Amino acid sequence: MKLDGALALRQSWCAPDEPILLCTFVGSTSSHFDVGGLDWWGKPERGLGGKALRALGTATAAVASGGPRDRNELASPPSAVVFGPSPDTVAVGAGLAVRDSTFAWWVLTPRRMAWVRTEPESAVTGSEPEKSLLDQVWGFAKNARDALAGKSPYPPHVPIETAGVVSVVEVPRDRITGVAGAERKLPHDYADGRVHVLRVSLVDGSGIDVVAGHEPAHAQRLLALVNGR
Repeated sequence: MKLDGALALRQSWCAPDEPILLCTFVGSTSSHFDVGGLDWWGKPERGLGGKALRALGTATAAVASGGPRDRNELASPPSAVVFGPSPDTVAVGAGLAVRDSTFAWWVLTPRRMAWVRTEPESAVTGSEPEKSLLDQVWGFAKNARDALAGKSPYPPHVPIETAGVVSVVEVPRDRITGVAGAERKLPHDYADGRVHVLRVSLVDGSGIDVVAGHEPAHAQRLLALVNGR
C-alpha cells in the first residue's frame, strides 16, 4: 500500500524548496459548507434551505434533506468548513470539486494554497482522517522522530512508496487576503457547539476555516505553524 498525506505531498507535489506549512484531510465528509445557496453538505438548497438546515443541526437536517449521515457520525467537528457568498467563488468551487473524493487534502505552502487528491485513490493508506488536525501534526513529528531513532516500520535503505498527488485547484499566495484565528459556531448537534479555527480568506470573499479545536490556543498553534514559528 502506498502512503498518503504529508509524505506523498512532499514526495510528488511540492517543489524541492517548498515546505508544507499546514495540511488537513478534506475528503469525503470531512469538510462542510457555509455558503449562500448551498446546504451543510454542499448541495443546492431545497426544502428548508441551506441556512435553516445549518441552524437545525446536521442530524436533524439529514432527515429533512434526505442526507446520508446519521447522528453517530456527527459527534466530532469536521476537519474544515468552506465558506463564501456564493457557489461560484474560488474556495467553494474547490471544496465542491473534492467533496466526493475519498482521499483529498487542503494544503498551504509559502507559494500557494491548494486542494489536491491522491491518484489512484484505491491504493493509498495512512491518511488517518479521523484524527484532529493537531493530532495529525503531532503524528507527523512523532513519525519523524521514530525514523531518526531507527523505529520506522519500513526497512532501512528501501524507498517508501507514496501515492501520486493531483492538484484539483491551486490558489497563488497573493490571492490570500488574510490568515487568522477565529471562532466558528457549528450546528446544534455537534459535540462542540463552537470551535476555534484557522481562517484563510481569499480576495473574492470565500475561504476555508480549518478546525483546530475547542480552545483558542489550538488555533493560535496552527497560526504559529503557518508563520513558521
